[in-house]
Amino acid sequence: MSIREVVASKSWFGFDLDDTLHEFRRASAHASICVFETIHASNNETSIDILSDTYQNILRNATANAFTDGRTSSEYRRERFAHLLQAHSFVDDSLLGHLLEVYQDSLRKSLTLKAGALHLLQTLRGLGKKVIVITEGPADAQEWTIQELGIRSYVDVLVTTNEVGKSKVDGMFGIVLEKYGIAAEDIIYFGDNRIRDVQAAREEGILAVFYDEKQQSHLHDVSALRVNSWAVVEKVLVHRE
Repeated sequence: MSIREVVASKSWFGFDLDDTLHEFRRASAHASICVFETIHASNNETSIDILSDTYQNILRNATANAFTDGRTSSEYRRERFAHLLQAHSFVDDSLLGHLLEVYQDSLRKSLTLKAGALHLLQTLRGLGKKVIVITEGPADAQEWTIQELGIRSYVDVLVTTNEVGKSKVDGMFGIVLEKYGIAAEDIIYFGDNRIRDVQAAREEGILAVFYDEKQQSHLHDVSALRVNSWAVVEKVLVHRE
């Protein structure tokens, strides 16, 4: 069976969300800068670069559990921004609330789908395929994101680490398959992280494809599939060269 036939035989198409279907890092970075600028405006003694460095350290510690503890995105952000303000001796509670609004508003304005993502989802719907988004992150934030991106109607199932209480590398994929009655051989999954997406999915018997815009697509070996654009995937799906 050819790669094209293997892909076409799948009933379910699974996707990671952040930096796979949309430009999360870019949007989040822009929203964070808006937060730093707001803090800087209230105290010119603290530079934006210093605030950024502090925040990166906070993020490294705060996201270690891959959002498996069930809290909301507002709770996570409030905690991170509070740590940032405390690290630089800010004690203004009203400023903390304002930062949450600044971040959310900036994030909304910056959200952008990956090129070809919407058309691919529309094609999948036309082919009668089921779409499941399996992603790490707070459930409310990921639901909000797919709504804001305008793709909610194309997603049959959205599953986050908040919901199952396990990260991708700790058994999330197996739990999702069992919960939604999906056989491993009936799904193909796309993600931008080689370990957390591709390797973790393959360990559950799922055909996983590495989404990497920086490398050439590799479509000749079913055990090492890689794509660099959604247009490439669509060509395989709709039988065009």
